[in-house]
Amino acid sequence: MKIKISVLFLIVFSVATQAQSGEISKIDYVSQIKPILVKNCVSCHGSEKQKGGLRLDFGDPILKGGNSGAIVVPGKSKESKIIHAISGKDSESRMPPEPKDLISADHVALISTWIDQGAVFPKQEMVASGVVKKSDHWSFKPIVNPPVPQNASFKWARNPIDVFVYEQMLREGLEPSQEAEPLTLLRRIYLDLIGVPPTQSEIDMFLNDKLPGSYERAVDRVLDSPRYGEKWARYWLDLARYADSDGYEKDTGRPYAWRYRQWLIDALNADMPFDQFAIEQLAGDLLQNASLDQKTATGFHRNTLTNKEGGVDQEQFRVEAVVDRANTTAKVFLGLTLGCAQCHDHKYDPISQREYYQFFAFFNSDMEVNIPASPLPGEQELFDRQLEQHKSKLAPIKASLDARKKEIQKDLDEWMSKLNKDSLPTKIKTLVGIPSSKMTAVQKNELESYRLSLDDKAKAIQKQLGDLEKNAPVQTMTQTLALGKPRKTNIHIRGDFLRKGVEVEPGTPSVLPLPVAKGELRRFELAQWITGNENPLTRRVIANWVWHKFFGRGIVPTLEDFGTQGEKPSNPKLLDYLATTLSDNNWSLKSLHRLIVSSAVYRQSSTVEPEKLRKDPYNVFLSRQSRLRIDAEGVRDVFLSVSGLIDQRIGGQSVKPPQPPGISELTYANAVKWNESKGLDRYRRGVYIWFQRTSPYPTLMMFDAPDSNLACVRRERSNTPLQALALMNDVVFFECSKALGLSLAGSAQPPLNTIRAAFVDCLSRLPSEREMAQMENLLAEFKRHYQSNPDLALKVFENAPDPKGDAVVRASWVAFARVLLNLDEVIVRD
Repeated sequence: MKIKISVLFLIVFSVATQAQSGEISKIDYVSQIKPILVKNCVSCHGSEKQKGGLRLDFGDPILKGGNSGAIVVPGKSKESKIIHAISGKDSESRMPPEPKDLISADHVALISTWIDQGAVFPKQEMVASGVVKKSDHWSFKPIVNPPVPQNASFKWARNPIDVFVYEQMLREGLEPSQEAEPLTLLRRIYLDLIGVPPTQSEIDMFLNDKLPGSYERAVDRVLDSPRYGEKWARYWLDLARYADSDGYEKDTGRPYAWRYRQWLIDALNADMPFDQFAIEQLAGDLLQNASLDQKTATGFHRNTLTNKEGGVDQEQFRVEAVVDRANTTAKVFLGLTLGCAQCHDHKYDPISQREYYQFFAFFNSDMEVNIPASPLPGEQELFDRQLEQHKSKLAPIKASLDARKKEIQKDLDEWMSKLNKDSLPTKIKTLVGIPSSKMTAVQKNELESYRLSLDDKAKAIQKQLGDLEKNAPVQTMTQTLALGKPRKTNIHIRGDFLRKGVEVEPGTPSVLPLPVAKGELRRFELAQWITGNENPLTRRVIANWVWHKFFGRGIVPTLEDFGTQGEKPSNPKLLDYLATTLSDNNWSLKSLHRLIVSSAVYRQSSTVEPEKLRKDPYNVFLSRQSRLRIDAEGVRDVFLSVSGLIDQRIGGQSVKPPQPPGISELTYANAVKWNESKGLDRYRRGVYIWFQRTSPYPTLMMFDAPDSNLACVRRERSNTPLQALALMNDVVFFECSKALGLSLAGSAQPPLNTIRAAFVDCLSRLPSEREMAQMENLLAEFKRHYQSNPDLALKVFENAPDPKGDAVVRASWVAFARVLLNLDEVIVRD
């Protein structure tokens, strides 16, 4: 230590002496400057870590600078950012940061002199190997298809999934649960794959199939249902942060947003390979000879919020949209918290701020466009009807305007004679004095138009026309992205888009294998890299996301974070097996679903045994199935389905079913009007409900639907008293109870048979003897109640046409249906 102090003293003393004599010798970087940097700077700006994109252990990166640009201007110490930082002149850029002490004034002076002398480095200091990030973190390593363990004791297994799970169960001292009852399994696959329970005829088909493989055939029938696309589209819409409005204060509606949802439903029903599915959503507009559908797919990135308030900085919100597109892409497809590197290097994962803006650059030159779309079935007919209605409204107003024009033409010469020429526009002034009979058609038209503009009556008529034209029906459009003019991308210092750092080119995080080569890159090249087999993240992330939908928990519980702060996979071999299987089977999601729901682990009972609960309270090792409350939209779908009200049409525009009063009034200036849908639209599935960001449909939010401002890969599941009250009293759920009750009342079967049929319809099972007795007594009690209060029986139907038959009987069955539909089993996937 004494030797080091002596050396530094001699350096400083030598410089001071030379300064006093007026002779300052050349400062030597290696012996005089580098020791200062190594002592004070390299721990944060060296080969292991480069905060702010700055490296100070070699000459070459020192001259290149960091995210803020060059820090050394040879020959000009006063203009060099490194001097401003180490002298503490700027508290924001002070280095080292507080509470560390600043470099001594003598050392600052020494570095300043060295810079003024030209900041000369020896040749060996001008060669520094680039920063090659390496990580031993599991998710950044290549996917390895693990061999399936062979063990004679694994007789329980139905496919390789079970082998990997059972192997781990044994290590944890667990055994699998018995297989669930056949009807429980049937209801499970229906709710998991298409989101509605099986009908009586579908149950009968399953039970009457006595040949081996009946379960597998039922799985195939469900996967072939067009309702599969609706169910899994709703899951993906969470990731796409889909909404039907802009957000922010104005929250203007997006009448064409549903086109992306339509593409999604169709793509999933067609089992589009997931790599193609991803590429079209990220860069469908950039494909060669891109079709309208492929351009519509890129609506995935048109779901960002849009601020249309007056006076806002449009560039700020453009940048925020680009930030959202970069963050969403990384979160959904890579399972990375890339957004944590927007303002500084990632605190935990090997992702620098520079790499963040390289990723950001892929989206920075895009522009939002709406393009004409071909009408879907039924859409052209609707447009034609709307256009005819519009024309019929315009006709009388146009006739009034024509009549007024004729009146004006009658006395044109007399009107001209009364005009004050001095106040007239030059063009009109030249016409005054010319008899109308001698005017050309053009001159006469100009004069008549001018007179119309002064006529109060004609102004009023024209205003009516203008107001109507604003609401004229237009052919449908679709939202997409398109490449705009090339835009330079700079690092944003501390995330502030107004503080531009160095310019960067599009690129991917270097910690991942085979990053996209630098050069002319666009979203298409990024999409190819994301879905490439060399990328270790995408297949793992998607396989894990699919798995958690069937078990309520991912193999990696932190679905959105596969980085170092995320949880490790509970079964790494199983995860890699699923990831490999996905790509080996042409990226087929349906094949992956079929594999999972055909496994023995999926088919287990959800009954919780005390010993298993003690050993594995969160069911990490899958020794039982999980009992899960259905998602928000699914709650509505189940009620509509079992009541017989559900609209069976697939696809189409968003609808606005009944909601409590006062919800839309919460929006800015009461600008959003909830025009309640009529007819069949009133009973559409939850996936089609119009989502207004500032006043979302309340039942959806009550059952934990996301707010659609950011991508959501995993919904929470709450259990609140408000949910029970809504199921009992909300107008939609009461309508369903009424419809089911009236259906039961109209049954030709004896009451006991009708009760059994109701259980099958609602719960996909027969009631136990105890439940049968309870329900029989309950129905009798309701009948006694309404016989004693006949006015209450009639009140049940006060908002509906007069019921046919005995009002007491019908009201009793409605009350029975309300009780049955409010069993927790109705909204739970067992």
